[in-house]
Amino acid sequence: MILLKIQILDVIMKKLLLLLAASAPSMGHAAPEDYVNFVRQIQQDSGIEWDMGVLSSGTKISPTGVSTAGSFFELWAIHNVSVTEYRLDEQYVTAYTPNATINIVTGDPYLPIARTRVDQPFQVQISVRGLIDESDPNYATAPDAAKWVDYTNYTFAYPDEAYSFEDVKNPVGTVVTEGYMEQTANTTITFSATNLTGPDLTEVKGEEVFTITAQADFGVSATILDSEKVQIWPIATGEISGISPTRYYEEVPPISVNLGNLYPDSTTYVRIYPGPQKENPEGIKTVNSSFVIIEDSIPQSRDLVVKAVDQYFTEEGLHTIELLHRTPFGTDLLDVAEINVDRTIEVNGGVIDQE
Repeated sequence: MILLKIQILDVIMKKLLLLLAASAPSMGHAAPEDYVNFVRQIQQDSGIEWDMGVLSSGTKISPTGVSTAGSFFELWAIHNVSVTEYRLDEQYVTAYTPNATINIVTGDPYLPIARTRVDQPFQVQISVRGLIDESDPNYATAPDAAKWVDYTNYTFAYPDEAYSFEDVKNPVGTVVTEGYMEQTANTTITFSATNLTGPDLTEVKGEEVFTITAQADFGVSATILDSEKVQIWPIATGEISGISPTRYYEEVPPISVNLGNLYPDSTTYVRIYPGPQKENPEGIKTVNSSFVIIEDSIPQSRDLVVKAVDQYFTEEGLHTIELLHRTPFGTDLLDVAEINVDRTIEVNGGVIDQE
């Protein structure tokens, strides 16, 4: 049985007074006690109706259970003198209650919204409850809304130079997947990378939206049960400039660093070590003045000049300079440069023997 809570005096009684004022001005000041109130339950499979009287506010048990096809509950008020009937409100109630939740898991623990990078995997965890299956004796006669829910996955690319849809009224998405789920179950969908597309995938930014929708049923429109999105950010870029690999430096000059699309949670820095580039180098020295720390909700770009780097070259010979970018997904090498250091002073001249 379904417990109905009838509250006429608040919102519903206001509807009644508006109707009265419009149709019969002389009755606009009628009091609630001048009306008989009742709820009519209409079974959708058989058409059978039940009426039960209700007070102007309170709760009451419905006269019979909801049918497998659902029931309409209509709230009526009848004026004692004119015997005029007013239908104040109605509500469709199903005998089933499908529901769904979506949870998106990425490698970034950021809490306000799920986010990740274009090249990173992520999971969409979906829980569907309340559907009936073929083992249910009412399956053959049950409406489609009791048997499955719709699943959609859309991608939305952010406009150029933008990191949101703040200035876009109706963003247009691209359908990745449309389907349905017909079982009460927990489902995990794993993506190896984003479904967004573009001329250069490393520069793609936007959102992926996942939605579970209940089927429309008996004049009731489709209802979104849950919808979640994940923001997709591009891959960072970086470039080291200001030095030449063919020149020998007695004193190493300042290094220019250009950074683009730094991940919203990242640390970028320069490190130096003697010798050519190695996978596991020794003698690493981190340049303290090169750190760029980003704690933001969108990617950032930076240009900087790293000064006083000569102190990190204590040995002569070939050295490697690396530009590293650390994110929740690991540490990436953005750029590498080689530099030769030669502090030997050469004096060109002859020897004069004077007597």
